[in-house]
Amino acid sequence: MKLDEFEMERIQSEWENIVDINLTESGVSPLSIADLVPDDERRDELFKTSLGYSQTNGTVELRETIAGMYEGATPDNVLVTNGGAEANFITIWNLLHENKDRNEIAMMLPNYMQMHGLTKGLGGDVIPYYLRMKGNRWLPDIEGLKSAVSKKTAAITVCNPNNPTGAILEADNLKAVADIAADVDAWVISDEIYQGAELESGRSPSMFGLYDKVIVTNSLSKAYGLPGLRLGWILTSAQQHTKELWSYSDYTTICPGKLSDMLATIALQPTMREKIVGRTAGIIKRNWDILKAWLDDRLEIFEYIPPQAAAICFPRHNLPISSLELVDRLLREKSLLIIPGEHFGMERYLRIGFGYDSDKLRNGLSRFDEMIETL
Repeated sequence: MKLDEFEMERIQSEWENIVDINLTESGVSPLSIADLVPDDERRDELFKTSLGYSQTNGTVELRETIAGMYEGATPDNVLVTNGGAEANFITIWNLLHENKDRNEIAMMLPNYMQMHGLTKGLGGDVIPYYLRMKGNRWLPDIEGLKSAVSKKTAAITVCNPNNPTGAILEADNLKAVADIAADVDAWVISDEIYQGAELESGRSPSMFGLYDKVIVTNSLSKAYGLPGLRLGWILTSAQQHTKELWSYSDYTTICPGKLSDMLATIALQPTMREKIVGRTAGIIKRNWDILKAWLDDRLEIFEYIPPQAAAICFPRHNLPISSLELVDRLLREKSLLIIPGEHFGMERYLRIGFGYDSDKLRNGLSRFDEMIETL
């Protein structure tokens, strides 16, 4: 197994704790334990928790809570993982390992590239299909997807809401993807980690329930502002497949952290969940107004489609250098970190995160202006 360097994760790991201003995060300012557990008595119970192993597939209470978020799901459809990263890893590992005659993954681009790298590292082939800028929307190229699949396709991947564009695929788009998957008897892997981070009211639709071979991956890292819990989950349409995936997690991290399981159960209770996503929406709307005004004043440089969800925007620029060179100069000359579009399979784009501190966002954009003046 030979893995390519995960470029986006590497640039973040190397620089995010060094630069003055980091505009690469795709989530929102994190919550604290005190935010989740404000009651002194309940917090005291938490402090007395013995730190043994937790239920390896997630406690029944947590899996019941997660299942309650998806119509028709039961706890037996849910496997709790250590973050969305483990959820994606064991899903790709399982599908490529268990389907020897199907070694292709039809992958939506642009996208978070973990599954791209894993597929190649595990000996599979990535066949891309694309979101396209049409009018004021990013829309999936359905005809391109039809060409990308075959009897060798193990799965079609969807990222909805999408990273890095912030686009939401509506139900008719998801149904079209499900129908194409059904034509070649492939799975659909739907990364829904930004569900709950919508700018407008209403939750983005899930793939779950649209087809009998759907795998949803999700976590508390983005919409919930709890990346430090490292708590994710897999939801499958087929309960037997959930058991198969559970056997794969026995060989990776064995079980989620006990405190993470407990705190996730608290965070996902309906009242707390709505409070958390309401906070997320407030942060995103407030900071999007800042970034939107900046982009609108520079339309001779940037072309962009407003995100519908998530604290990220993916503008295209016409500056006289590549995005990779631009990001490198911003790092070294302005101590500002932004992600180049090349790390999502798209040249001349940039992913700008705006979910953290408003003043730092303004300062970062000011430093970007200083760089533009030198080009």
